Amino acid sequence: MMPAKNFFLLTLIATASFLLGGCATEPSLYSGKTGYYAYSWEQELKLGEESDAGIVKQMGVYQDDELGAYIREIGNTLLEESAIKSADAPEMYKQTEFTFRLLDSSVVNAFALPGGFVYVTRGLLAHLENEAQLAVVIGHEITHVEARHASKQALARQLGQIGLLAGAVIGEQVAENKEFARQMVSLSGDLFQLATLKYGRDAERESDWHGVEYASKAGYDAAEGSKFFRSLDRISDKSGQSIPSWMSSHPDPGEREKTIVELSEKWSTAENPVVGRDRFLEMIDGLVIGEDPRNGYNEGQTFYHPDLGIQFDAPSGWAIQNESDSVYLVSPDQNAMVAFSISAAATPLEAATTLREKLSLQTEYADGTSVNGLPAYTIEGSMTAESGTLLVSATFVEYGPNVFTFLGYGTSAGFPAHQSDASRVPGTFQKITNTRALNVQPYRIAVTRAERNAPLSDLLPSRLPSGTDAQDWAIMNQMELEDIVERGTLIKLPAQ
Repeated sequence: MMPAKNFFLLTLIATASFLLGGCATEPSLYSGKTGYYAYSWEQELKLGEESDAGIVKQMGVYQDDELGAYIREIGNTLLEESAIKSADAPEMYKQTEFTFRLLDSSVVNAFALPGGFVYVTRGLLAHLENEAQLAVVIGHEITHVEARHASKQALARQLGQIGLLAGAVIGEQVAENKEFARQMVSLSGDLFQLATLKYGRDAERESDWHGVEYASKAGYDAAEGSKFFRSLDRISDKSGQSIPSWMSSHPDPGEREKTIVELSEKWSTAENPVVGRDRFLEMIDGLVIGEDPRNGYNEGQTFYHPDLGIQFDAPSGWAIQNESDSVYLVSPDQNAMVAFSISAAATPLEAATTLREKLSLQTEYADGTSVNGLPAYTIEGSMTAESGTLLVSATFVEYGPNVFTFLGYGTSAGFPAHQSDASRVPGTFQKITNTRALNVQPYRIAVTRAERNAPLSDLLPSRLPSGTDAQDWAIMNQMELEDIVERGTLIKLPAQ
């Protein structure tokens, strides 16, 4: 659950517009010659730091300290081989601190923000087979940062919003990446296609080049990265969303698969380069697959949040969208919304007072009440926004240590038709009493040794996680369903 995504987008735009004051001329990290950028390096550092907080709120960090530390370990190992840490790097770059995060998203992706922020998703980890592949991906993202691709692209396009979904490894030919973008900035499908055509193939090839270089110099068998790009190609084929390479900012996965092998041969120096399959699979054993119901899920029009122990109902026909720290209920005509979140206030009255002051709300009704025996407070009114007058109906409910917010709003033209539906939602708030709903668990990866020689298809359980089929699990294992798995080989299987 989280603050409204449109607000997040506007914040990023405002931040970028503020910083984009003109053209910065600074030395290139690679050549040392003067380059032209939309941002100074100092501004990129600030932009990355401010945007990182939004990314974390928007998507959430995966809660596994050991796995998070593993990602940081590999990232920092690669940094030691990178241009930004080289002895002849311009001084302004050398002290840059990088942050490596594992995001709680099922989407297969990795990306970077200006200033040293690199992200991989748990969905990406599920589709990797070894540590060498992960090293190539992280090295690719480090390059996007140190080559300042976002700042160059912003200057070239004269954009205030520079596309902070920078460096998505999979490219727009994989359908799941559309969902990833919507998690971030709530783009329409058409706008998504434009926003993700961002760096250009030359920048992506440069990132592939150095990603393989850094992984090779760190002792990894970087040629393994080609198998991951083969997996991306298979995901594209399965989704039916593959597009010609000339239409995409990213090189075609098939092209990248071949190029990475060639680059690995160029850069490889280790006698016995590290693949790191066993260690990697050990680290991702137990990784959540798909959406985690512990963070909230809906059955029909009822939303359950097992970890909070609460539930409530959406009006008939309204869409339910669960995010990292908010849940959005949207009317069929999209003229009204109810945003559910946790308030920082100590009491419902304090939460209502804070909202009134923050929004400069013209109050029409405000009074204490109760919701199923729980202390509550309701406030209604209007506020003036750039788009016109917004009507607001909010109820704050105290349960346990938290004050929960139901914020209903819409335009003066559209909200009245839905206000009664929106106002009834808080009244459905209650403790979860259904033990099945309360105790639901996510599916996880179980790294298992094959008990016999058999095709992969024979080793998969008959019941697979919702939203996946046998082919998805073959792709996750970087195998074909008919491939024979030898007894004792480690494979990924679903478990609950």
